[in-house]
Amino acid sequence: MKRSTLAVVCLVLLAPMAAACGSNTDTQAPDDRSPRASASGEPNAAAPAKKVDACALLKPEEVTPIIGENDGGRPDAGVGESVCLWENPDTYHSITLSIGSPGTAVPGQSSSGPDGISFGSGNMAEFIIDDRACTLQVVTSVTDDSDRPTTTRLVGLIRPRL
Repeated sequence: MKRSTLAVVCLVLLAPMAAACGSNTDTQAPDDRSPRASASGEPNAAAPAKKVDACALLKPEEVTPIIGENDGGRPDAGVGESVCLWENPDTYHSITLSIGSPGTAVPGQSSSGPDGISFGSGNMAEFIIDDRACTLQVVTSVTDDSDRPTTTRLVGLIRPRL
């Protein structure tokens, strides 16, 4: 093939692609998830939810009567947007709160326990706040379910604070 013919073929094939690159279309690529502004300048997507601090959802005067002297609560590893652990270093009694990210709750999820709370193994309480799946575990007894009423009461305190 001659060079001049090859150049013409390349121009014919590349010209439409070059024109597309320079064009200004109003569409977004499928993987572009950034919010787009409307004609009024407001983003179309809802503003991102405010980051939650699980440690700020329970007060010291609510925790200390349950587990005794403790470390004041500290962020902890675990599943959720924010997890906080309050622990008594002498007795190992503890409270662990995990607040899920927005959209983690299963729509229409029902619970088998009181006040929309489901209790699982280890007295782990699962509950929903808006569209967030949350858990709370109070550990002062590992031999029975005696921590469940306290857990239910704390969930009642936490829900309106989020």
